[in-house]
Amino acid sequence: MRRADGLLRRASVAAAIQLAVAVAATLVLVGALAFWLTIRAEHEAEERTVRAVTVATGPQLTGVEGVVLLRRRADGARDASPGTPAAVQGLEVTGLKRGWSDAQVDGRDYEVYVVDRADGTRTVGLLDVTIRNQSARRLAESLVLGGVLGVAAAAVLGGLLGRRAARPMAQALDLQRRFVADASHELRTPLAVLYTRAQLIQRRLARQVRPVDERLAADVAQLAADTRALGEVVEDLLLSAELEHQPAREGVDVDTADLVHELVTSFAPYAEERGITLHATVGPGNASVTGVPSSLRRALGALLDNALSHVAAGGTVTVSVERAAGSAGDVVNVAVADDGEGLDPNDSDRLLDRFARGEHAGDAGRRFGLGLALVREVVEAHRGHLHIVGEPGKGARFTIEIPALISGN
Repeated sequence: MRRADGLLRRASVAAAIQLAVAVAATLVLVGALAFWLTIRAEHEAEERTVRAVTVATGPQLTGVEGVVLLRRRADGARDASPGTPAAVQGLEVTGLKRGWSDAQVDGRDYEVYVVDRADGTRTVGLLDVTIRNQSARRLAESLVLGGVLGVAAAAVLGGLLGRRAARPMAQALDLQRRFVADASHELRTPLAVLYTRAQLIQRRLARQVRPVDERLAADVAQLAADTRALGEVVEDLLLSAELEHQPAREGVDVDTADLVHELVTSFAPYAEERGITLHATVGPGNASVTGVPSSLRRALGALLDNALSHVAAGGTVTVSVERAAGSAGDVVNVAVADDGEGLDPNDSDRLLDRFARGEHAGDAGRRFGLGLALVREVVEAHRGHLHIVGEPGKGARFTIEIPALISGN
């Protein structure tokens, strides 16, 4: 369920990002189009003006519509139209190419058009476009600023809309959690009573002197086993609800080595009854972590019960504990390995889902129910990771990796 909350949060963030990207793309497209059309229109109008004035000029140089004119005669003499700035009058016109070009004189920008005539004269028309270029830069800066502000506003709006859209789903999930917790709590006592009565009937049948119908005895034994399994599912649901309602519950120092020895001792009679060798190995170093003992015990117990359920008589289950160096500091690895039927490594991620089973396992394949999903929830609540490796027919290994308790704490 915490995973579902994470998905809802990611959906809200994704909605905000998508809206921001859409707004940004729209602003960029519209802004670029408006900028190009505006500047291009001005530029074409200026080009037409400069060309028309330069081509049409006669013996008398008369600048019009802001265009100033220069002329270099065949004998090298130079003329300039009235009002031509002194800096422009000194422009070396022989270095300019025919037709269109740009020039910068005394810090100002000019559109330039050059006409070479048959009599050897060269006429140059210049239009000061400094103000236009400054306006274009200001327009571009305004578009960029508006785009940034628009994207920021769109991100905020997207986040609000995303949360509002996800709110009904969050409420539905909360109602689901409450229902699961309440229903599981109400089912726990009747199931415990039912399991106890099934055991009592089974014992009474076993104590009878007269022959007991074998099918009846098998049905009663199966009834007790099924009731016990149903009780375990209810316990898993209660643990899941507890993890959801108390995700930030403060942990205490837990020695995982002691916890492993306790669990191995508890499961030893069950393993012996099934003809399975069960043992524990503890590596050097302090194997303590910060956590909730009951949750860690339930998670390790689920892994151990799963391993014993998938190993045939004569097999081996090993529980190992070691402290190791991790990428973000020391970690404690608690691994449960078996040499049983194994699992398909392609199914390892999907097996973390509730009530999952391997696609390639066949009728006798591993079924994990809620157990493995709850193991993952417990491990994630302890800021750890669950690693799964295995091969069909070659056993499986489940490793819980949790940050180690820092020495001195």
